[in-house]
Amino acid sequence: MSFRITTNGLFRTYGTAMRTQNKKVYDALERVQTNRKFAHFSEDPASAAKAFRLRRDHWRSTDFLDNTNFLISKQEIAYSAGSAIVNGDDRVPSLDGIYESLAGLSDTAGAGRKPLGYELSAKAESIASAMNVTFNEEFVFAGADGLNVPFTWDGDKLLYRGIDVSAETGSEDYERLQKMAAENTYVDIGQGMKENDQGVIPNSAYDSCLSGLTFLGYGTDEDGDSKNLAVLMRELGNLYQNCDPDTGDYPGINHDAQEANKARAQTLSLKIHDAINRVQEQHVALSAGSNFLQQNKRQLEETQFTLQEQISQVEKLDDTGALAIEEMAWAQYVYEAALHVGNDLLSHSLFDYM
Repeated sequence: MSFRITTNGLFRTYGTAMRTQNKKVYDALERVQTNRKFAHFSEDPASAAKAFRLRRDHWRSTDFLDNTNFLISKQEIAYSAGSAIVNGDDRVPSLDGIYESLAGLSDTAGAGRKPLGYELSAKAESIASAMNVTFNEEFVFAGADGLNVPFTWDGDKLLYRGIDVSAETGSEDYERLQKMAAENTYVDIGQGMKENDQGVIPNSAYDSCLSGLTFLGYGTDEDGDSKNLAVLMRELGNLYQNCDPDTGDYPGINHDAQEANKARAQTLSLKIHDAINRVQEQHVALSAGSNFLQQNKRQLEETQFTLQEQISQVEKLDDTGALAIEEMAWAQYVYEAALHVGNDLLSHSLFDYM
């Protein structure tokens, strides 16, 4: 029995073989250009699966790093605002300077009370203004409601999101302030964020929520006086502004009224001192938050570097790519040889057919 190989059959066989070899040339060229050990999952399933896990971890760490960088910027804005309050500037004095002025006042230096009153009022205004700083088109110290301005003055009342910050402790407004001061906005920065029935588990994510209530104070003390630094300063500033500009005598229609205002000024001075200490502590806490985020950033960057090295070990060829070049050269050689043999073979087949 004999078989006759037709020209059409020979063409088909040859064409299939050439397409296969051409693909090998293309794949070899791609490995040279990309320096990758494999281009498709089917070429090395085990390595491809490992590379996918590594790249997934790398993508996640990139998201964590982006979140961390965003929070660092927000924290820096908050810290700068706090510094403006604590350290003052060329227009308003520092908190330490305010207290030193208050502590240095005496009856013999009473003429300085009126100018100090203006300084206190200006400082109260600047404190509220600094707390209204924005970042990324949101108010930094507005808690979970960053779209609305946190602090506004209503006469001598300071409002936080529409509620008097000096609401009496135990009142309904005070409870609302408490809830706003305790708001949370958790951000995943790679600490294994987890949730339970109550929501995100604290310490598994970073709480980016900053409240001006926590920074400046809210509610009232046992005497019914405000705990808010700006409110205390404004009241004392108003009192000092009404003192006699020459003698510094306290305002009042009689001696008893003057003594009552003097006692009130002394009380406010002590409470301002306590409020200043609380604000300074909150400022230090902002610094601690920034340091934590910076440390987290460094850890994430180290993780990314390690993951990138592992990805390279799994996916990449050697630094020179010599193996890929050798494979491409061989594939090209086989392809050209096939072209030459095919040319001779097809020529004879066509001649025999004719």
